[in-house]
Amino acid sequence: MNEKPYHHGDLRTAMIEQGIELINEGGMTALTLRKVASRCGVSHAAPYGHFASKEELIAVIHNYITEQFMEILCTAVKMNGESPEGLFRMGCAYVLFFARNPQYFSFLFSRANIYIDITEDSDGYAPFALYKKLMCGLFEYLGYPKERRLNTIIAHWAFVHGLASVAAMPGSGSVQEWEQRVPDLLSHSYFINAGNIGEEVK
Repeated sequence: MNEKPYHHGDLRTAMIEQGIELINEGGMTALTLRKVASRCGVSHAAPYGHFASKEELIAVIHNYITEQFMEILCTAVKMNGESPEGLFRMGCAYVLFFARNPQYFSFLFSRANIYIDITEDSDGYAPFALYKKLMCGLFEYLGYPKERRLNTIIAHWAFVHGLASVAAMPGSGSVQEWEQRVPDLLSHSYFINAGNIGEEVK
């Protein structure tokens, strides 16, 4: 091919995005560097300038999505502090990230190597670790009963993650609709004040 639609500066990102699409369409077996190159309109040798193998591309895709995900979650926390409002805004950011990028949800959470450690004093997958860290900080500040903490973490993360999975589904509505819907859903079904942490807001 003589014409290449991507410049060197963004070819790597284009190949990552096309790799995600291929995996979501046909699973891991559908991904090859040759197919990625074909979709990007470049030579079959071009991907090897960025990725040594299919396995390296998969690892890069995972990090590429996680870094973006973490950035939007951290921004929400920084803007609102470690507070119930900060947690509420982080929940909104979590859902809207996947409403805007549904192809990312399928890739991340259909993979067996995503490790979610639900215990309070461990890390595991970075976005969930950040979520736990914020909740645990609030628990300490509020003197929340220790015996209820883990189940509260699981329940609220499951609610937000469940909304994200719905938002990422085909036919679930436009991004604009989710931008309006998410704050309302979380404010009615998710704790938003310190006195009701772990309880539904009535």
